Amino acid sequence: MQKILLTVATSCLTFLLSFAQPVVKTTIDKNEILIGQQFKLKVQATFSDDDYFIKWINIPDSLQHFELVEKSKIDSIFTNQKLSGLLQTFTLTSFDSGKWIFPAFNINFNLAKGDTAINLFTDSVPVIVSFSIADTTSTLKDIKAIKEVEVFNPFWYWVAGGGLMVLLLILVYWWYRIKKKNKKPELTVSKLSPFEEAMEAMNTLKTFNLSIPKDVQQYHIKLIEIYRNYLSRKEDKDYSNKTTGDILMAIKTNYSSKEVLNKSATAMRFSNAVKFAKYIPPVSDSEGNQQLIKDAIGLIESSPSN
Repeated sequence: MQKILLTVATSCLTFLLSFAQPVVKTTIDKNEILIGQQFKLKVQATFSDDDYFIKWINIPDSLQHFELVEKSKIDSIFTNQKLSGLLQTFTLTSFDSGKWIFPAFNINFNLAKGDTAINLFTDSVPVIVSFSIADTTSTLKDIKAIKEVEVFNPFWYWVAGGGLMVLLLILVYWWYRIKKKNKKPELTVSKLSPFEEAMEAMNTLKTFNLSIPKDVQQYHIKLIEIYRNYLSRKEDKDYSNKTTGDILMAIKTNYSSKEVLNKSATAMRFSNAVKFAKYIPPVSDSEGNQQLIKDAIGLIESSPSN
């Protein structure tokens, strides 16, 4: 009797293990990002290879509030030299500020023995997309006491100011007349196209020594100035005083290529880190950042919107 019970129990256990339910796990490296910043979503499925045929998830290049930047190859996980799982990493970004929910996606598991299918979903995860956070670490100042206003007659101040203004105008006029007589006319209009001017300016960056911290900072400041000037001439708009966020928004609006936007965002944020955070990158990273700007300019030149 004991042998019969042991045989039945062993058979039931073997049956349950042979059809163990698959498990899907979803992880994200960060739930809060700045606009245009990237985050990684990992999806892992654990199962028995002998029991299932799998239809893996397919995340589109663009979905509401999110854009797919890159996806890794589907990696296989082995246990005791037997396939026991799959793993894939997706790199995503967002250019819409707000609190969004990254949607769930279906993974289909078809039983190898039989016609039953199991549908499991990845987790839907919240992602907060925001602009740069204001600095709240500054020390608060005490409220100053009220001061009595001193009443005075400004008449003589106006007289003195008017006299100085007249004298200044006379000096400027005299300097202009002398300068005009001695100055030779010269041509200041550039005959280079925006692309040619940008590429020529890029060559001047070779004069900076990227092993010296001060030169590294000036290198990145000059690199972004070249890009701003190129965009200003290309679009006939002034980008010299625009913030990085404003420029990225304009690029997203004016050019259909997501690669232009991604390369521009990566390069400009990297140079901002060098300029404002005093980050000193390796020489190869600085040169790579210049290549990103060159690639973005090249894509803009070949863009259908131009």
